[in-house]
Amino acid sequence: MNDKDIFELFQNCFIAGNTSDSYGRLCNFVSAMRCGQYYPITDEDIHRGVECEKAMEMNRAKILFMGFPDDTKKAIEVAIELKYSQCLQTFLNYKHTYENQSKHVI
Repeated sequence: MNDKDIFELFQNCFIAGNTSDSYGRLCNFVSAMRCGQYYPITDEDIHRGVECEKAMEMNRAKILFMGFPDDTKKAIEVAIELKYSQCLQTFLNYKHTYENQSKHVI
């Protein structure tokens, strides 16, 4: 693990710590979403909550794949980025669809 990796670990921890309140609201939203219900949340909280989870997963990946070649690590990071961009879009689509159907905007 080089200096850049260590810096990124700390940076991701900082991001996760600063967005943990939004992450809690996102968890409530996702729980309601799974039941076909709705939990009021802002778009910003969705973005911040997804960033929190992504930062935690990036840290797990950095630690788990520490000895792997750089190209493998980069592929894993790209996969994580793709996963969370899709999650973000899914959550925003559900929120906006629900709000449009019920005329309830947060």
